[in-house]
Amino acid sequence: MDVRCGEVPMSRRVLVVDDTELNRKLAVAILKREGWYAEDVASGEEALVSLSGDHGYDVVLLDIRMPGMSGEEVCAILRADTHTATLPVIAYTAHALEDEVDGFIERGFNAVLIKPISLVTLMDILNKTLGISA
Repeated sequence: MDVRCGEVPMSRRVLVVDDTELNRKLAVAILKREGWYAEDVASGEEALVSLSGDHGYDVVLLDIRMPGMSGEEVCAILRADTHTATLPVIAYTAHALEDEVDGFIERGFNAVLIKPISLVTLMDILNKTLGISA
């Protein structure tokens, strides 16, 4: 049973990181409709600020290709930090061949979500990543 913080189970708190506003808003809208707590930021640098200290997120949905700091760079920094080393991070990308998906997993991502997203796919990947029964 999940420990609750207000009305949102603690295992359902997501940070969405994407430089494209429409992608962020779509993911957040789907998550909130499904009862998840979701916040969004537009860059890798903002993600690192949001994830510093006692961040409270259970999973990060992280765009791979962003200007400035890429999702892969952000993931590497998160994995090197003891506070975020085990935080589940899902690669979120529009382009990924099978060998690229394997490469993302090898570089520390827990799963890969291909855009455009759907409700079913997003929920399936989040639930599997966090070990939540749907």
